[in-house]
Amino acid sequence: MSEEPTFERFLAAVRGTNPFRSHRITDVGGGEATVESIHKSAFTKLVRVVQDAAKEPVSIGALLIGAPGVGKSHLLARLFQWAGEDRATVVYLHNILASPERMLRYVLNATVSDLAGHRGSDYTQSRLYTVLNRAVIRTGALKGRRMMTGPKEIEARKEALARLGAKIDPQNAVIPVLNAFLTGTSHASLGDAGAEKRAQAAVLWLSGETLGPDEARLLDQAAGEDGLALADDAAVERVLHVLAHLCALAELPLVLCLDQIDNLDAEAVRALMSYAHALLDRAKHLVVIVSGVKQSMLSLRTGEVIPAAAWDRIAERILELHMVSPEEARAILEGRLDAALSGFEEKEIEEVIAARKRDRLFPLGSAWLERRLDGVQELRPRDAILWARDRWEAQQDRLAAVGGKRWLKEWPGPEDGPKPPPVKLEDVIDAEVKKKLVEGTTRRRLQQASLPPDEDNLASLTHHLLARCAGKGASTLLSVEHATAKKRGKTAPAHHLVAKEKRADGVIVTTGVTFLCAPSGHGARLPLQRMVEDTKHTDKRILVTDEERRPLRLGGAGKAAYDALCKLGRQRFLHLHLDFAGHAELDSLVGLLGATRSHDLEIEHPRGQYRKVTEAEVLASFERQSLLLAHPLLRELLTEELVKGGGDSTPPPAWDPQQTREHIMAELSWRLGLMAKELAQIFASRKKLHEKRFPEVWSHIKKTAQALHDEGHVHATATDDDLFVQLRGKK
Repeated sequence: MSEEPTFERFLAAVRGTNPFRSHRITDVGGGEATVESIHKSAFTKLVRVVQDAAKEPVSIGALLIGAPGVGKSHLLARLFQWAGEDRATVVYLHNILASPERMLRYVLNATVSDLAGHRGSDYTQSRLYTVLNRAVIRTGALKGRRMMTGPKEIEARKEALARLGAKIDPQNAVIPVLNAFLTGTSHASLGDAGAEKRAQAAVLWLSGETLGPDEARLLDQAAGEDGLALADDAAVERVLHVLAHLCALAELPLVLCLDQIDNLDAEAVRALMSYAHALLDRAKHLVVIVSGVKQSMLSLRTGEVIPAAAWDRIAERILELHMVSPEEARAILEGRLDAALSGFEEKEIEEVIAARKRDRLFPLGSAWLERRLDGVQELRPRDAILWARDRWEAQQDRLAAVGGKRWLKEWPGPEDGPKPPPVKLEDVIDAEVKKKLVEGTTRRRLQQASLPPDEDNLASLTHHLLARCAGKGASTLLSVEHATAKKRGKTAPAHHLVAKEKRADGVIVTTGVTFLCAPSGHGARLPLQRMVEDTKHTDKRILVTDEERRPLRLGGAGKAAYDALCKLGRQRFLHLHLDFAGHAELDSLVGLLGATRSHDLEIEHPRGQYRKVTEAEVLASFERQSLLLAHPLLRELLTEELVKGGGDSTPPPAWDPQQTREHIMAELSWRLGLMAKELAQIFASRKKLHEKRFPEVWSHIKKTAQALHDEGHVHATATDDDLFVQLRGKK
C-alpha cells in the first residue's frame, strides 16, 4: 500500500530524484515534459511537411540540423507525440548499422519490426494492423460493412484490401502478404494458433527475411532451394512504397526519421543517403527526415560523402534549430518543475504550494537563474538543463546537511556550497561512458522492436568494434575482415567475419565467425554446411545465434552439419548463444563511439565547464574498464580465450514480485513519474532493508518496471543508469 503524500514524502522525492538528470532524448515515445513555444516555427514547418505528403502523391525529404544539444531529438519526440494523436505513422530509426549492400534491407527490417512490434502474439495492438484496417475503412473499400471480427467480416476486409492493392501494387507482390498478416492476425484474435503463425510468416517476409518451405506455404507460396525472400533492392523498395501508400490511404502518412546519421561511418552514411534518395524519388506519400549536427552534416556534404543529387533531394526542406533565449530557457525549467511537483500541489501539500507561489522555480530559485543568465544572450537548451541539474544536486546536499524544516525555512540558502573535490579527467570520462552504455542497452531493452534480430547488423556491429582494437593494446587481435553481402554472393564464404589472432607463443590463429538469425531450419542449413566445408581457411569456427529471439532451428541436413561441427571439439568450434542484452550491448558500444564522431558526447570537467569527448578517449575508457572484454563474443576474439555465453545468474529476490509491482503502480498513481532509484529508496525504507542491499533492490525495481513496461502498464525511459517510470496515458 502507498502512503498518502506528505511534506516528508516531498522531501524524500527531492533527495531521491532529479528531474533535470536527463538532458537528451533517448525515447521519442516518452512522456517527458516539453514546452510548445520552443522551436515552434520549426515544429510547425515539420508538421506541414507531413501534412503535404499526406495530401499529394509526392514524397518529401526534410533535413533537420543544429548544434549538439540544441533540441533536434526533442523536436522529433514532439513530432512522434503529435503523430500519436491519430495523425501520422512515425518510425524512429537510430544507430542504423549494416554493411552498405544490405543497408536498405536493414532499414526495411527495422521499419516493419517497429510497425508490427516484436511480440507476435499481440499483432492486433500493432500499428501495422491499425493502418491496414483504417485504409480499407477510410477509402470506403469495405462498402458499408462494420468493423467486426467474425469470419464474414474478416473475409470482407481481405477482399477490400485486395481491391486497394490493384491500384497501389499492380504486380500483386506485396498486398497478398499484407492480407495474410491482416487475416492471420484477425483469426488469431479468435484463438486460431495456425492463423497466428501465418501472420508471423507475413511479418518475416515483409521484413526481408528468408522463409523456408513450411513458412512459405502459410503464405500460399513456394520456397525455392534458397528459400523464399525479397529478391533484390527493387523488391525491398516495393514493400516500403506499398506501406507508405497504405499509410496515406489510412490518413496516417508514413514518416521515417533517420536521427543522428552523422554518427555513422562514411560508407554507411553514403549508402543510407543513396537509398533514402532513391526512396524519395520513387515512392509516394512518404516523408524522410534526416537529422544531424549541422557542422558534421555540412562536412559530409562538402566531402561528397553525401552526393550532391542525394543532398538536394534529402534537404528539399531544411529546418535549422538555433539556440534559445533566456526567457525560453526559463520556460524549459518551469515545464520540468511543473511535471515533477504537480503531484504534491494536487495533493495540497501546503509547504510545496506556498514555496511555489513565492517562486515558480522552487527549489532552483529565480535569483539563481538570473545570476546564471547574466550577460547571456542565447544558449542551448542542454546548457540550461545541465545548470538546473547541478543546482538541484546542490539543494540535495543542503537538505542532507541541515534537514527538511531548516532547509525550507532558510531556502534558497547560501549562494555557494562547499566546492567539490577535484576529480581526475579519466574518472569523469569512465563514469559517463559507463552510464551511457547502460542507458543505451536499457533503451533497446525497452524498445526491442527497434533492434530486430539481424545477422548483418550483428556482424557490422562486431566488426566496427574489433576493427578499432586490431593491433592495439593488450589485444591478441591482429586483423578482422568483414565479408559483406556483395562479396558473399552465391559462392558465399563460410563466415561473416574472419579474425587473425597472435597467441602468446607466436602462433597465428584464424577464426571464422558466422552469425545466424534464421527464422527456420531451412535458413540454417546452408550457412552450417559452409562452416563444415571450411577446412582450409580457419583454425577455429564460432557460430553466434540469437538465443532469446531466434534460437537455432535445425532440419535434418542442418542437424547433420551442426553435429559435425560439434565433433570438432570446443577448441575448434564454439556455439555462442547471444541473448538480447548481448546484441543491445554491442549496439550501445558502437552508438557511444558514433556520438563522439558528431561531437555529441560531453562531460563536465572541471566543474562548470563542458567539453567534448573524443573517440580515442572513449576507446581508452573501454580498455580501462574492460568493457569490451566483458562481452562474451568480443572477449573470445580479443583474448584467444574460451568463455561461455552467460545468462542472468542473479538469484531471485527474497520478497514477493507481485508486491513490488503493486508498490510501483501505487506510487505512480499520484505522481507524473518517478525514477526507479526513488522507487527503490521508498521500497527499501518501507521494508527496513540494510543499505548494503540497496543495489539489489534497485536492480529488482528496474527489472520489474521493465516488465510492467512490456505489458503496457507503465512507460519506462532509459536515463543514464536508471529508468524514469510513468503510468501509461499520463503526459
